[in-house]
Amino acid sequence: MTSVILVSLQIYAQTEDDYEYERASVCMMLIKHPAKQFGCEIQYVFSRMQLPERFNDHDLGVRLVSFAEEKNPEKNISLFAQKVSLGRRMVAKWFNRDKTNGKMNMELIRERGLYNSTQSDINSARIQLRGESLLADAGEYLLNNTYFIMHDITYVDKSVGWGIFKDVLNVSSGLAEIWISKGSVSPGDNPFENPSIASINAVLEDIKGFSVKIKSYLYRLKWNEDIANQFYSQYYVDDTSFDEGKASSFDKSASLFDLEYVGMVENKQSNTTLNGTTTNEQLIRKVCTRAVDKNLADLQHKFEDFRIKAPLVSTSPLKAYIGMKEDMSEASRFEVLERTIDKKGKVKYNRVGVIKPIKGKIWDNRYWASEEGTETSSLGFSSFEKVSGGNFYPGMLIREIK
Repeated sequence: MTSVILVSLQIYAQTEDDYEYERASVCMMLIKHPAKQFGCEIQYVFSRMQLPERFNDHDLGVRLVSFAEEKNPEKNISLFAQKVSLGRRMVAKWFNRDKTNGKMNMELIRERGLYNSTQSDINSARIQLRGESLLADAGEYLLNNTYFIMHDITYVDKSVGWGIFKDVLNVSSGLAEIWISKGSVSPGDNPFENPSIASINAVLEDIKGFSVKIKSYLYRLKWNEDIANQFYSQYYVDDTSFDEGKASSFDKSASLFDLEYVGMVENKQSNTTLNGTTTNEQLIRKVCTRAVDKNLADLQHKFEDFRIKAPLVSTSPLKAYIGMKEDMSEASRFEVLERTIDKKGKVKYNRVGVIKPIKGKIWDNRYWASEEGTETSSLGFSSFEKVSGGNFYPGMLIREIK
């Protein structure tokens, strides 16, 4: 096994690249509302939206989902996840499962976990059913840090408060069909090229902006030692240990891999100035992207396990590549964490101090901020000052605290 596994109570060698290891892996989807005003425009820009770099992209090839009725979104999302075996699909992506033969490998885990182990090392650890820290570590810090987020974004009619629009058609013919069709918007379906764009222009000109209401539902992949043991012993097959029975049984294991509901947040994105935008598509993309970023930040504020860890990239001055997109303000406080490994090879975090952002030096890294020319959009990073502790060094991690 690698030297990392054999070290006892040693400080983990930390570099800026180690931040890759700390990222949550996230899959995001959007509930479609094609019959609502601007519904097609919203789903078009969302289907082309990039996941923020602070997450690992665990995309499954599906971005848009329709439901026959909209009165109980939490129930709809849970039923959808069960019907398409979403948890099993997320596990399959982790292990690069080949759909044609069921073979898996550890390449993605090794990539995101920054392991330098050889394939034989990994297979040896697997055979021992997580008897080594490599796989235990992978489960605790990678698979157990895998999330699914369903967003629900609707246009807000400023003339009546929250938008009140009645669906006039049901586009969902069944959840299975939604998955098979990928629920995507093809390049030819660009609503901004539709002949009716003149009416949209009139609406946007009339309201001088664009506002949306957004709800975001957070789910976490269930992964523990019992699930891991069952997975490795009953379903994991690769080039060196292929078993057709195990390979085929994975497709019937939906009940083992499940998602647990964490919670939700909702906001209204109302700061919808036209600054920097020259087209309706740019305006709607800007508003929707910022709305998603705001809700992601709120989910991280609200749920401790989902909070990001960002590396200190410098100590003179103290700086990190986070800012307003993460909803950071002068009131924010961050603990500085040093990563260590205990006698069993498990990663631990020790707080060594607290820092806070410096007024006027919080980076405006929000989507489209550079085009707007905001005051701090050109900083490239946020600067901090020490509140307590010391002996900080580049590569230490910072995590927001309440």
